[in-house]
Amino acid sequence: MKKSLSTLFLVAVLIALIIGCSRLGAPIGTLENTGPVETPSDEPVAEEPAEEPDATVNETPVTSAVEGPLFDIKHTVTDSEEEGFDQEIAADADLDGDGDADRIVLKTGTNPYYDEVTSYVLSVNEEAISYEGSMIDPLFHVVNISAEDPYLEVAVSEEGPSSDFLTVFYRYRDGQLTKLAEIQGFLGKYPGTDTIGDVTLDGSGRITTKTRGAVMQTWFYDDSYVLTDDDQLVQEVKDLYPLDTEVTLLKELRTVLSRESSEEGYVFQIGETAVLMETDNREWVSIRNDQDEVFWFRIRNHSEMVGQEEEGFAYDYFEGLNMAD
Repeated sequence: MKKSLSTLFLVAVLIALIIGCSRLGAPIGTLENTGPVETPSDEPVAEEPAEEPDATVNETPVTSAVEGPLFDIKHTVTDSEEEGFDQEIAADADLDGDGDADRIVLKTGTNPYYDEVTSYVLSVNEEAISYEGSMIDPLFHVVNISAEDPYLEVAVSEEGPSSDFLTVFYRYRDGQLTKLAEIQGFLGKYPGTDTIGDVTLDGSGRITTKTRGAVMQTWFYDDSYVLTDDDQLVQEVKDLYPLDTEVTLLKELRTVLSRESSEEGYVFQIGETAVLMETDNREWVSIRNDQDEVFWFRIRNHSEMVGQEEEGFAYDYFEGLNMAD
């Protein structure tokens, strides 16, 4: 009897275990899905339309007159296959404001005996202008001299034979390429350096630079040019330019009271110190003595003294002049 009861007890326990396992649900490692089960449909699935590529992504922006006074354009440099030229530097920009890119190409030629560019041909579309110089920078800049007009200009600079820096400005208008002007000074960075040249522009129609004086000694003054309506860069000539040079007299110097007067002024003696004050950059120079009195004397042909007891040039009369080449 006890054995029968034990058997019944074991059967009951086994049944209880089976029922409990069936209530545990999904086996370990599987998530039980309590929601409705989706069945595959025979209907075609509508595909989302592919996004069309932006046509402007790969377009190269065309430099135009609304961007600024000096542009950082992308140049391409290739070896020239044309006889007499070494390289071709090219870029695109809308120079005449018609909305279309103009092709700018600078073909450079070098001195066969020295590693320097001495000539170039600048072409815009089918128009071309040739130029010869010394130590030419084999590059061109696209600039906007005046924001008041739709045009851009091309500028090419050179170092010259003895740091005689020069920049030439060109304009392309109505299918014609013309030279606006040659001015002293360098535009942009000097080749191989981070030093910026003296030529600057701000889009106002005015260009500023440093220009070498024409009389007495080696000196430079602040200079400016203005763009006119008839495509000319006109120099703004001043009445007087500062010299500010301390000198010692080597000869007796006679002066007059003013440029408009022939009345004799102060007579400087040998060994006396003075300051060369200003000049009209042609024939008149003002000089100040130790008593802060200012007088005038005349010159011609750069530095030949006029109206003195002895003939001579400025360097014969003054110690302290800058006579650099």
